[in-house]
Amino acid sequence: MMAFADLREFLRFLEEQGELARVQVEVEKDHEIGAICRKVNDHAGPGLLFEKVRGYSVPLACNLLGTKKRFAMALGTSDGALTEEWLRRTSLPPINPVLISRGACQENIFVGDGLDLLKMFPIPIWNELDGGPFITLPIVISRDPETGIRNAAMYRLQVHERNRLGILMAPYRHTEIHRGKASAESRGLPVAIAIGTDPAVALAALAPLPFGVDEFAMAGALRGEPVEVVRCKTVDLEVPATAEIVLEGEILVGETKEEGPYGDFTGYYGAKVKRPVVEIKAITHRDNPIYHGLYNGRPPTEEQIIRGLPIEMDIARQCPLPGIRKINLTMGGCGAFNCVVSIEKQFEGYGKMIAMAVLGTWGARFVKTLIIVDDDIDPFDWNQVEWALATRVQPHRDVEIIRDV
Repeated sequence: MMAFADLREFLRFLEEQGELARVQVEVEKDHEIGAICRKVNDHAGPGLLFEKVRGYSVPLACNLLGTKKRFAMALGTSDGALTEEWLRRTSLPPINPVLISRGACQENIFVGDGLDLLKMFPIPIWNELDGGPFITLPIVISRDPETGIRNAAMYRLQVHERNRLGILMAPYRHTEIHRGKASAESRGLPVAIAIGTDPAVALAALAPLPFGVDEFAMAGALRGEPVEVVRCKTVDLEVPATAEIVLEGEILVGETKEEGPYGDFTGYYGAKVKRPVVEIKAITHRDNPIYHGLYNGRPPTEEQIIRGLPIEMDIARQCPLPGIRKINLTMGGCGAFNCVVSIEKQFEGYGKMIAMAVLGTWGARFVKTLIIVDDDIDPFDWNQVEWALATRVQPHRDVEIIRDV
């Protein structure tokens, strides 16, 4: 097991393994970085470090987890052993974070009227019709107003103004539940937004963990040692001590602003919709910070990897029935909507039992099309899956439509 101390150590490791390309020519943050990412994603290319973004001294890292191999590297394992190792580590007791007095993330502290996100960091407009610059790999940290339990998760953030962001949270997302509780008492919800953390923290924040699970403690289990955290300067929250950048603020009560459109992981632009507003009160960052972003668009992109793999592994963790061999949230299905599961069939009808168990897991809430195949079919080989559909399926007998889920 390998625990990376921070994003920088992971970047050095990727470069040593030939999995990182340094882009040393000057690039425009708007559209050009997105165009380069699009090309690289189409060819399963390396992680990227844009060293010279025009108008900024801060470099931008992207596509670091853009292949299953690099996702596994982030956990110090191989892609072949990834699911087994993930299940082993997430079954261990969580390792609670350790509070320290000083952290690198607070080497530089800015508060007050001078805060200007767009002048400080190269936050791109990724796709042509995006409604503005979007922060795409933020870890949004909040605390349940009733229980005090911490949550850390990733939500896209549109930069509206120098210190105001729009945030997209689905109704079932845990930070939205926190916000609802705070709003019921006519209070804003304090949040801290960490950008550029060690990969285990990012992967824990991306995983579809149950409500009430502390993602920092789960990150400790994934990395085999506790995450070090420090107290924020202006809100009552803790953040990873080695994060590159931290934004401190609150989700305002009763205030919304149109967010979007945005080129999403489905390959379509999401509509412009009124969403909650985050007001930033303080910005802290490391000396010589690195901005970490993610390009979104139609498959293949890094988004489908970091979305699909945690769902696959969470389905394997939660599904109670034996006999599951492999699970594939397909890239063409956006890493969320199409799922192929190979099983060792115990008896006639067992495939439907497995299917219902899979669809009953939290991780499978996005799945639209679930295909169960025998264990002689590799669910990662679409030719084999299509052959099984062509020769083994009678639609009137073998296709079930579950409505109103």
